Amino acid sequence: MNEKKTVKKKLVFSDDFFQEEVREGFLIEKKMKCAWAAQLEVLQEIDRICRKNGIQYFADSGTLLGAIRHKGFIPWDDDIDIAMKRDDYRAFFSVAKKELPEGWRFNDGISHGQGYGRVVTGDMHDIGTERLLQFHGCPYVVGVDIFPLDYVPLVEEEEKAWHLLLEYLWILYNDLKKGEQCLANSDFEHNLQQAEEWCRIKFDRKGDLETQIMRVMNQIAQLYLEDEAEELEMVVCDWGSEHRYKYKCEWYGDSIYVPFENITVPIPIKYHEVLISLYGEDYMIPKRNVGYHDYPFYKKQDILLKNLNNGEK
Repeated sequence: MNEKKTVKKKLVFSDDFFQEEVREGFLIEKKMKCAWAAQLEVLQEIDRICRKNGIQYFADSGTLLGAIRHKGFIPWDDDIDIAMKRDDYRAFFSVAKKELPEGWRFNDGISHGQGYGRVVTGDMHDIGTERLLQFHGCPYVVGVDIFPLDYVPLVEEEEKAWHLLLEYLWILYNDLKKGEQCLANSDFEHNLQQAEEWCRIKFDRKGDLETQIMRVMNQIAQLYLEDEAEELEMVVCDWGSEHRYKYKCEWYGDSIYVPFENITVPIPIKYHEVLISLYGEDYMIPKRNVGYHDYPFYKKQDILLKNLNNGEK
């Protein structure tokens, strides 16, 4: 007999929550409030699954900063980020498909060139009554990003080689984005063969090379175990970045729950050290940074909804 999925109870928000307002001098429109509420529903479902299966996770990046500085969303933020140590990330991946509500998805990111996962509420926007009731008037596809934290090699030279190999593969991956001409380029083929030699693998030239390379990168990222490391790194983000963010394992030794809007979220026990590493000593001073990931996230979905409405007229 198949196990029935848990029927999730909706979060309760005050009517005031959905009102347009100004926080820290920044206007938050009603649509964003509805999107925030929908994302909190997704986070609560992730939290339920994690508690049930003994999986640890932590608020991360802007969500962690918002929890400490604003006790909720940063006014100009439009998403929720969480992190899991790699073992917990794998555990979540193994149970997500059967645990998530019908129609929801867990995208592992490999086929989308991200290297990190994302739980989403479906495949496309929906203006149906059921959807709007379920997600507090939000018609958009919403989700929560889940970033794996990997263990950094203890030996400095080994760490350098590990990261340089990831950067090399990342360059190959981005070269593929240039299109068919890349495959015909002799330099690219030489570099691909070099990667095959270093990784002791063989890429299928007739297959999806982008996905193959991203899969290898993820495998390399998680090569090291907890007892082989003193630091953690969100290497799936750092391999294409000029700056590396590394954290002491002890900072993530445990978690505590703190307020976030009308729920609570787990944060690293040494959250202060994490936030300094990410944002500097003055992280409690708001610095508006809108547009770094195409704020608001639903701009493209709004265009699709507008076209849909025009087609109905």
